[in-house]
Amino acid sequence: TSPTTTTAVTSSETGARPTATVDELVGVEGGRLHVRCTGQGATTVVLIAGFEAGADAWDPIEPTISQSARVCSYDRFGTGTSGAPTATQTFTTQATDLHALLTEIGEPGPYTVVGHSFGGAQAVTFASLFADEVAALVLIDASPGTWPAALCSVSDDGTETAATLRAFCTSLSDPTSNAEHLDALESFAEVSGIDTLGSLPMTVITAVERQFPGLGAGELARLTDAWDQGQQRWVGLSTEAQLVSVEDTGHSIQFDRPDVVIREITRLLP
Repeated sequence: TSPTTTTAVTSSETGARPTATVDELVGVEGGRLHVRCTGQGATTVVLIAGFEAGADAWDPIEPTISQSARVCSYDRFGTGTSGAPTATQTFTTQATDLHALLTEIGEPGPYTVVGHSFGGAQAVTFASLFADEVAALVLIDASPGTWPAALCSVSDDGTETAATLRAFCTSLSDPTSNAEHLDALESFAEVSGIDTLGSLPMTVITAVERQFPGLGAGELARLTDAWDQGQQRWVGLSTEAQLVSVEDTGHSIQFDRPDVVIREITRLLP
């Protein structure tokens, strides 16, 4: 269905936090981004989906979160019903566009920022750029800064999984070959340069097992080690961070174990 335009009630107009439902396409940086906000509360939970994924990535948790907080999800350029990207994107440009979007529709901080996969790295970037407005951070199986290098060094062992990973690496290396026009190598280099988020309340949720069916044991062990080290680095960004390891889940923990994700977001709400 096409998004409908709803005028948000801004805090500057009423002295109160927004409560109106928002579901609209908003002009930002020469394009249009689709955003949806529902619920009400003392903070706004901002949901950032993974690579080439849109706001529907949050369908398993968004309705529940909106019962106790204001919650906004959106489609980045090149995803969902948002417009196509007009320039090469990085996590910095995407975080800046997201902040401009929230400002445009009158959704002020404090924000509890939640990011999945590549969206986790974007969430870290957002928290670094707009530290004064971010109250908490939740990373859900967030791809670490070293992940592109780890994936791109997978050897061609003849397995279908290895071939798939090598093809994925190509899309990361060439912004014109992915829907978001994301320069992933530059983006992860940028986020690797963020070395602290101070004492920001933060939860790093990660799956216990990496799932690459058919990949050789050696390569699987190497990727798992790179991932686990990356999660520890995320935890090391804040003195108030904790790691939550989740059994019985794939990469999309919000689908496989929404109870864990809802619990951890809710725990960080004021």
